[in-house]
Amino acid sequence: MLHFLQSDAFSVAINEYGAELCSFLSKSTKTEYLWQKNPKFWDRQAPVLFPFVGRLKDAKYSYNGKTYEMPIHGFAPTTHFTTSGNTMDSTIVFSCSDTPQTHKIYPFAFDLDVIFSLQWNLLQIVYRLVNKTDGNMYFSMGSHEGFACPIAENESFSDYYLEFDNDNTYKALTVTPNGFMTEPYCTILDDDRRLHLDYKMFDNTSIVLENVPSNKVILGTKKSKRKVVLEYYNAPNLVLWSQPNAPYICIEPWHGLPDFDNYNSPVDITKKQGIICLKKGETFYWQHDISIYE
Repeated sequence: MLHFLQSDAFSVAINEYGAELCSFLSKSTKTEYLWQKNPKFWDRQAPVLFPFVGRLKDAKYSYNGKTYEMPIHGFAPTTHFTTSGNTMDSTIVFSCSDTPQTHKIYPFAFDLDVIFSLQWNLLQIVYRLVNKTDGNMYFSMGSHEGFACPIAENESFSDYYLEFDNDNTYKALTVTPNGFMTEPYCTILDDDRRLHLDYKMFDNTSIVLENVPSNKVILGTKKSKRKVVLEYYNAPNLVLWSQPNAPYICIEPWHGLPDFDNYNSPVDITKKQGIICLKKGETFYWQHDISIYE
């Protein structure tokens, strides 16, 4: 079921399935800024990633000596969230909690809220995770928004660029063809802030920027003043992904990383690189914002 948020300038739609953003539409120009899914390339749009981001070796991990199976990006993308709020509100909350089914693959108790708020051209997305386990809880979390790229018929993918908020050296981990991390790092920008898009960048797979030295990135085009601005604040890692000839670019702030290629399977979740440890009764907050300028 879809739920809608409205401002005078934009309309936003979110699906209960995966708490997934599925439309960010300009009312004045009728421009859709979010990727409209096509199974030829990718049949999702912006799933919430939890309790893992990316792939695990053999799709498994261990905790307290027991092995668990987990799909790519965890179970949140295929979870039906409950909602509070309605179409007349500027804010809507999507919620899910642990169940006997989640305990079979993730032995922790939790409450997860994903809160969407729309104000004019700004969509704020807040994640609130409460550890209800009688002990520590281990997790990763991320977003996976796919944006239309190109947007206009007279544009091409290579007309677009990503611009960070400062000149710096931006390094990406090497990603193996099966989606795991390895070294060495590859420098994609050196004392610069603008990355020009080209499908060849994604011939192998995604681009994973670990400890990215920027809190904001702009998706822009040399053909117009139109811009999508993504602010991801304290998220340490940023993933970029597309496919050859696919009309989208995913810009994904992550708290966490996929498994490294040299991990022994199954990896102990308490020792996994980038994992977050949340103590009993504590709450984890994270926010990222999407703004549209025309």
